[in-house]
Amino acid sequence: MKFNSTTILTLVFSVLVVSSVAAPAAAAAGDYPLNEEADEHPDTYIAEDELVVETHNRTTMSWLEYENDNGELQELDAHVNGTNSSAMVGYRADKIEDPTLNQFPIKSSEDGNNTATWLNTGDWTASSSVISVSDTDGSTASGVQSIQIATDGSMSSGASENVAYTAPSITSDAEKRYLQLVGNVESLDSATVVEVQVRDGDGDYVAATIDSSASGSSSSVIANQTASGVIYQEQLGKLSVQGSGDGSLDAVEEVRVVTKDGDATVTLTGLNVAKKSTWDFGSERVLDTSTDDTGDYTDEVVENRPMGGVIEAKSLQPMGEAFADATVHKLSYYDVRYAMSDHPETVQVEWTDAEDYPNYPYHLELTWNRSISTAYDLSHGNMELHTEQSFLSERYQKLRYAEGTGDKNASEISDSSWIDLTGSLGSEGKTITADSTVQPDTTYTIQTKVQVLEDQRSNLESTQMGGGGGFWGGDSGGNPFMSVYNWVAGGVVSLLSILGIRRAGA
Repeated sequence: MKFNSTTILTLVFSVLVVSSVAAPAAAAAGDYPLNEEADEHPDTYIAEDELVVETHNRTTMSWLEYENDNGELQELDAHVNGTNSSAMVGYRADKIEDPTLNQFPIKSSEDGNNTATWLNTGDWTASSSVISVSDTDGSTASGVQSIQIATDGSMSSGASENVAYTAPSITSDAEKRYLQLVGNVESLDSATVVEVQVRDGDGDYVAATIDSSASGSSSSVIANQTASGVIYQEQLGKLSVQGSGDGSLDAVEEVRVVTKDGDATVTLTGLNVAKKSTWDFGSERVLDTSTDDTGDYTDEVVENRPMGGVIEAKSLQPMGEAFADATVHKLSYYDVRYAMSDHPETVQVEWTDAEDYPNYPYHLELTWNRSISTAYDLSHGNMELHTEQSFLSERYQKLRYAEGTGDKNASEISDSSWIDLTGSLGSEGKTITADSTVQPDTTYTIQTKVQVLEDQRSNLESTQMGGGGGFWGGDSGGNPFMSVYNWVAGGVVSLLSILGIRRAGA
């Protein structure tokens, strides 16, 4: 079959026309239909200051996963925005569940089955009935094992009582071992001093104290006030030797908790005096004091925490190997955002021709329906519904929301249910608070209709056709139909050149 130049040109330009009109006009199912990076993107989201997940198992659960009421793991359709310090999560040491915190002592006869542990209250000996050791498993968090050492309220000035735990003798490198404690100071009389002593067999000991009159920065002070989530770790050789022996701590034989001059209650969730290294509880975001700049934060490894409290970190990843399989109870996520792109199926986008507005050829109508999941394992904080004003005020024909809409389409929502937000419009870039008291498990619908320019539509649609590269090409974010046109047109020019139809200067 032979083709003349007229036939070829007819075929080629037919391809151009078909290509320009047949390109897909919507994103694939499940893809977010707008370019989030475009300046014109009218973002709408629910912002939650703090979300608490009851139990986070580091082995089986990922970011923002929780156990739903059917016992199944489920991930929230959301992302974590974080605090000003870039902290994304918060957790407390006394709510960490891990066998590492319980493995003292480890007897050679146990073969990994650590049944002889400081958690066995019957293995502690009390000096009198005034002081006691009780099993308080679950008092700090479900699943976390603990004991409580407490006096009965009858202690007076000059009085001293103790409980003692006899450990398997450690006779090598005693000074290299660490005294490690995790727990809570539940109550502490103003004059009371609690000493945690590590003793050898001839009367020598070293001690760390809980003392309201002591400095919290001292290496021998566990805490100086009531506090939860206290961490203390100090090498025995760096503590002053006291007692009636030969003046050196040459073994670890006993752990003794002594209460003096008043009453106190202490809960322990972790105890060890055999390790030669510290536990790594992660990296907290703290103000960087090494520079003159204000507002800069850095990561600081958590080893001691006399004030207790929540550890605020970027993630759980920096926690040491000892806690790689830990379960963290009451894990907080900070500034959780439930945005349109987090759950694309809830977003409806409709482009229409704006025939009555010659300067603005298109209308963008955007409808978003969203409710926030509830579960026994989720504790929600304060939530607000926000929308971003990305166009001039006069371009908005509609900006409204409705609450408790269930599974209704926007067209099925009665006029009386809509709350008009156009009176809240201001300058471009303004964040509008539509509702400051958002309730979980309630569906909210927000609807926007706005006049859009040609290039603005192009910007908003630029990711639909793979604007980041590939066949549809380019980083410019331009109209995908033009990319198709240019691609085909380039082929046409090459084809004409091959056939000798193109002339110099044509």
